[in-house]
Amino acid sequence: MKSAMENKNILITGGSSGIGKATAFMAIGKGAKVGIVSDSQAELDAMPDEFNRYLADIRYPAQAIHAVDSFVRDTGSIDMLVNSAGISLWKDFLAMDEAFWDAIFDVNVKGTFLVSQAAARHMVKQKSGFILNISSMSGIKSGMPGTSAYTASKWAIVGFSRNLHLELKQHGIKVACLCPGSTRTALHEKANTPDQDKMLDPEDIARTILFMLSAPDNGHVQLLAQPAYFEEWR
Repeated sequence: MKSAMENKNILITGGSSGIGKATAFMAIGKGAKVGIVSDSQAELDAMPDEFNRYLADIRYPAQAIHAVDSFVRDTGSIDMLVNSAGISLWKDFLAMDEAFWDAIFDVNVKGTFLVSQAAARHMVKQKSGFILNISSMSGIKSGMPGTSAYTASKWAIVGFSRNLHLELKQHGIKVACLCPGSTRTALHEKANTPDQDKMLDPEDIARTILFMLSAPDNGHVQLLAQPAYFEEWR
């Protein structure tokens, strides 16, 4: 049976590590043409040549746009975008400064906006496309002490995704948002997050991402990997 991913052109930000990397390998295994965006040249170099690789710091408009435009130039179109790039930093609210707040929002929110807009401009011309934003369980419920900036950024992604769905559906573009629970990635290892043995694996989230990307055109689902939960957006 032909895979729904076969011959689809999929661009994944944060595609050289964590959830993005797991998704990239899973998608290419299903026959997709996959481009990965990362700000780490070393991580890009470690990825196989079968991936289209783009070095970009998505906090900066020129770099975000160039990555998307280069992928479209190299593959001919962009069928799907997975915004997986993100950072997680912890600091008590009273100890937080503006630079700390901006560091999180620049990647998690501004970066998602910039890449989504660049991709959507191509998708509007194609009259089709799918943008999938990765938020977090923290994006629909309270986070933990020390994560106020991170939690706010993830709520922002959920709200952004809902409104993007309303604006882009007239152009044949689907928008969805995945809010996974805690996932065992380098971000949590670096932060020494407790109870990592109870976390989801990146491959668990990648399977959910591919399920969402392969879903029928009717209905737009916001799916949370932990606990089970979904919303249909009309």
